Amino acid sequence: MIKNAVIVGLGLIGGSMAKALKKYTDIDIIGVDINRDSLQKALEEGVISYGVTDLDFQVDADVVFICTPVGKVAEKAKNILPYLKKGCIVTDVGSTKKVIMEEVQKFLPDEIFFIGGHPMAGTEKAGYDNADADLFVNSNYLLTPFDNVKEDVLDLFINEVIIKIGAKPVIMDYNKHDAIVGIISHVPHILSATLTNFAHDKCSEAFKYAAGGFKDTTRIALSQTEIWKDIICTNKEVILELLKNYREVLSDFICYLENDDIDTIQKFLEDARKYRNTIT
Repeated sequence: MIKNAVIVGLGLIGGSMAKALKKYTDIDIIGVDINRDSLQKALEEGVISYGVTDLDFQVDADVVFICTPVGKVAEKAKNILPYLKKGCIVTDVGSTKKVIMEEVQKFLPDEIFFIGGHPMAGTEKAGYDNADADLFVNSNYLLTPFDNVKEDVLDLFINEVIIKIGAKPVIMDYNKHDAIVGIISHVPHILSATLTNFAHDKCSEAFKYAAGGFKDTTRIALSQTEIWKDIICTNKEVILELLKNYREVLSDFICYLENDDIDTIQKFLEDARKYRNTIT
């Protein structure tokens, strides 16, 4: 049974996890964050029972969530290991997995279980003030556990945490994870930022007339720069290959236009509409 948790980082995802655990479970939570205001708010709301700016003491935690930017996950995991009890589950919420998993594997002791985690939920907003206890409801929660994670440990984490906060657990290899999120998350973010910069450089005045389509397409460009810098850099190989593939698609479309190939343009748009309708 999971009774005690530590959440490192009370931003949008970490704060939402804390609020979700408070709302849907009986798990007691220690919050760790360098932002004292976030800790104070979480304490005042009764979301956490104790708040500290750094974990440098022994804790009776059954699970530890590392909710920092992906570039800091492995380092943070290494720093807190001396303060964890045998059998503790350590997990993260990062949008990339390969770099984190391979780095953590170098120092993870056999008696600690690391389960890579990635809740497919979030917004372009940031910080504890925007955290939502229902953020994970009906969302996929991707898991990439190490081979040493016993089946009963994984089942415990899924049943006591993932399912109770309303998410749908999906277990997969970390390489497959990074390939999938590269397609549906990382490249779209880059394209959103590209479109925003392109529009500004071509005619910044056009922003005054932007409506739903442009706003929807560029919304994720509002996301935190530090977080996305780390995500892109830790999934570089996947993203590079995907962007090259995307460039080929754009080149093909340019050819359709240059050749007045109306039939192919229509099929291109119809295919996109058909594929988009399969997303529920």
